[in-house]
Amino acid sequence: MTEYLRSDVIEQHGWAMWSTWFIVGMLLLVTKRYAKKNWHFMHYLHGFLGYLSLITTLVFAFRVAQFEPLSSLHNGFGTVSIFVIIVTSLLGSLTAATMRFYNGDKAWSKEERVTKVAQIHRYAGYLALFMSNAAIITGTGKYFNERLQGDDRAVLGILSMLIFVVLVGILEAVYRIRNAYSTSQIQTPDITTPEGKVKTYTPALIESKVAEG
Repeated sequence: MTEYLRSDVIEQHGWAMWSTWFIVGMLLLVTKRYAKKNWHFMHYLHGFLGYLSLITTLVFAFRVAQFEPLSSLHNGFGTVSIFVIIVTSLLGSLTAATMRFYNGDKAWSKEERVTKVAQIHRYAGYLALFMSNAAIITGTGKYFNERLQGDDRAVLGILSMLIFVVLVGILEAVYRIRNAYSTSQIQTPDITTPEGKVKTYTPALIESKVAEG
């Protein structure tokens, strides 16, 4: 960021970006991976948070935009982050629209189209989280090292990234342990007949069994 930008503007930009991609970014991950029990509520909350992060990113990014994407490492990460976030948001909207309106898959198709779109959206979301946090690290370093001439607080960006990674690691570990425990508690029916043959199920029979619970 060049010198003619006021410090208060830069600080507002920094706090907005950190809040968006540390706090809101973490919530985006939680609502779609770690807290899916109340699926409908989390689905709509995830969408709201996604649009909130998009709008906040665009508004505060253009407040300090210099249109020099390659002038520094921070500008490079920031520019790429903006494009990735826009694409991720569009893919999220496409995923939601496909879930609601698309019904063109053949019965018993190997993979539904919405699953493919959602998978691309998920990977783009992970990339957006990484790129935005990388932009926070480089932006923090640039501000405290260059603007404030070597202020020790430059390490805060790295610390923020480490805390984010540790929190995600803890959530992922708890999620996988709980899933493994829950799976071990499922009582599965016998899959063989009294004659020792494997039972076979037609699609209609499976649907009837599901209807019965």
